[in-house]
Amino acid sequence: MRRSVAKPKVAKEKERLCLRTLVEKRLLQDVFEQCHEKWAGWMVLVLDEPGLRVISSSIGMYDLAEHKITLAEDLTKKRAPFRDMGVIYLLSPTEDSVTRLISDWTPSETRKEPLYGDGIFVYFLSKLQPEQLNRIKRCKALVKRIKGMGEVNIDFLAKEAGAFHFDMQSSFRDLYLRRPSTTTPAMIEIADKLVTVCATMNEYPHIRFRSTSDLCKTLADIFHNKMNEFVGNNTNWWYYGDAAHSARDRSTLLLLDRADDCLSPLMHEFTYQAMVNDLLPIEDDRITFQAETVGTAAENEAETIAKDALLNENDSLWVELRGKHIADVIQILSNRIREIVNSGSGAALSKTGKDSGKALSLQQMANALKALPEYREVMSKLSQHMHISHQCMEIFNRQNLLDMSELEQTLATGKNDEGRAPRLADLISEVETALQNIPSSMMRLRLLAILITSQNGVRDLDKDRLFVAARLSDAERRALMNLQKLGVSIVQGQGNNTMGSIIMGKRLVSRAVAESDSEYSSSRYACELKNILNDMVKGTLSIDTYPSVLPLPEAGTGAVASARTRVSGSVRKGGASSKWSRSTERPKSKAASYSGARQIVFVVGGMCYSELRALNDASKETEFVGGSTRFINPTNFIQDLSMLS
Repeated sequence: MRRSVAKPKVAKEKERLCLRTLVEKRLLQDVFEQCHEKWAGWMVLVLDEPGLRVISSSIGMYDLAEHKITLAEDLTKKRAPFRDMGVIYLLSPTEDSVTRLISDWTPSETRKEPLYGDGIFVYFLSKLQPEQLNRIKRCKALVKRIKGMGEVNIDFLAKEAGAFHFDMQSSFRDLYLRRPSTTTPAMIEIADKLVTVCATMNEYPHIRFRSTSDLCKTLADIFHNKMNEFVGNNTNWWYYGDAAHSARDRSTLLLLDRADDCLSPLMHEFTYQAMVNDLLPIEDDRITFQAETVGTAAENEAETIAKDALLNENDSLWVELRGKHIADVIQILSNRIREIVNSGSGAALSKTGKDSGKALSLQQMANALKALPEYREVMSKLSQHMHISHQCMEIFNRQNLLDMSELEQTLATGKNDEGRAPRLADLISEVETALQNIPSSMMRLRLLAILITSQNGVRDLDKDRLFVAARLSDAERRALMNLQKLGVSIVQGQGNNTMGSIIMGKRLVSRAVAESDSEYSSSRYACELKNILNDMVKGTLSIDTYPSVLPLPEAGTGAVASARTRVSGSVRKGGASSKWSRSTERPKSKAASYSGARQIVFVVGGMCYSELRALNDASKETEFVGGSTRFINPTNFIQDLSMLS
C-alpha cells in the first residue's frame, strides 16, 4: 500500500504554518489535487463520521467546489449513483468503514452496477491495519478501479490555529477506572492519534510527562513506541531537527493529566469563548441567537428571528474577541459600530453620539443596521456578536454570577478582592448560605466541588451541613464523590492531593497560582497550566516534576530552552475598586516573534477553555500547540465525573 507522505525539503526553514493551515494544505494538495492529476472530471467525496468531522473542521464547501468536488456524501446512508464521476473516500480505518467501502463495489440483488465511475481514490485518516488492507485487496471490482490510496495522518480535529482535540466524548471512564500501569483501548487510541498530529507537523518530539501521573507515564511509553514505529515504517518522512532540516530543533511533547487540576474546569470564566461554551447552547461550533430583523419592522417595534452562527476560525471577529473579557468584547463591538455610524453620512445614530463612552444597546444597534444598508455585511457580523455577548450577559445577571464569582475566586486563590485571606469558617458559612439560595442544582454542585477541590476537602462536621444545603440528587452526589477517583479528598485528612495541605479546617488554602493577566477582580484566578507554560517559556520546567522518556539534550537546545525571543515584563492588575471594575493602570503588551522548537502540550481527560486561552496567550512568546481528548466546559467535566460511578 502506498503511503501518502510529505516529500523531503531543503534544510532552510520556510515560513511557519499553523496546525490548522497544515491540515488544510495537506487535504487540498496531497488529497484533492493529487486525485485530479489522475481524474480530470468532477468527483464525489464520501465520508464516514470521523472523516466528515475532519473535513468540517478544516475545509469549507467553497474549497471543495474549487477542487471539483460536486457533493459530499455519508458513507452510512443510501446514495444515488453518479457513474460518470470519480469518487474520493476519506475514512477512518475501522472494520465498519472498510466493510461499507467494500460493499459499495460488491454487486447485490438491489444494485448490479457500480455507484461511481472508474476513478476511485481511498484515503484513511490513520494507519490501516494489514487485515483490513487484505480485505480490500480481495475485492477485485474495487481494486481494479483504484487510482490512488494512502494514509493522510489527520485523525484529529484542528479546531483553532494552534489547538486540536480528538473528539473522544466517552473516554473518561476508560482512562480513570484503569488499574495502575495498565493499558486501555482509550490510551491506545490517544497514542495513535497523537502520531498523526506529529506526522502532520513533521515533528518527532522529545516526550515529557507529569511524574505523579501514572496515566501520563504509561501513555508516554505507548506513544514513544508508536512514534518510533511510524518513523521506521516511513523512510521518506522527515522531521524538524533531523540532519536535513536543522533550521529548527526537535519539538517537545508534554503530557498532562486532567486529574492534576480539577479546579480550573469548574470555575466560572468570563472571557467570551468560555462564557459562550458555559452559558449558551452550542454544538459543533454552531449557536442559535435571537436577532432583530432589518428593514421590515416599524421603528421601536423590532421583530426578532432566530439565526444560526458558526463560531470558528472562519469568523475573524470571533478569533479576535474570544479570549477577551466579556465587558471588553461588548465595548469593542460598540465602538466599532459607532465608528461606522460616524463615518456614514448624517451620523445616523445621533443618540449614541451623546454617550460615546458607553456600550450600545441592542435597540440602538438595530437602528444602525437599518440606517446604514451600505455597511450591512460588516454590521451584520458586529450585530451577531453583540447579540451573542448580550445573551451571555443576560444569563450572567439573571444567575447573579458576579457575586458567585467573587466567592469562587476567594476560594480558588485564598484571598478576597482586597488581597486579604478570610477565615475558612466564614467562607464555609458563606458557601452554605449561597447553596441554600442558588436555584440551579448544577450551580450548587459546581460551587460545592470548587470548595472541596480548592480546600483539599472539608471537615467532616462541615461536610454534612454543606451537603444538606446543596440538596443534590443521588446522581449529583455520586458525581461529586467521584472526585476522589481523581485524587481529590472530600474530607480533609483522607487521601492524597497534589495541591498541598492545610492546618485542619482553620486556615483558607492560599494557592500558588499563576498571576492572571486580567485586570478584572472577578478573574483573579489563573489555571495551573499557566504556571507550566510560563516555566516552559523560560526553559525552567522542572525535570524532576516533568521527566522525559529519554534523556533530554543539554540545556540551551530547543527541548529545554524553547523560547529564543521573549518579551520581558508582565501584565498584572492593580487594586480593583469593585468586582467588575478595571484597575487604573494597564501595561500594554508588546507583540513578540519567536523561533526555535515547537512545544506541544496535551491534556489527557479534557482541556477547559481557560487552559485554551492560556495556551493562546503563551503562544505570543513561544510556539505552542495545544491538544486534548476533547475540549470541555464545566457541565462536560461533571458529566465525565458521573461516568466514574
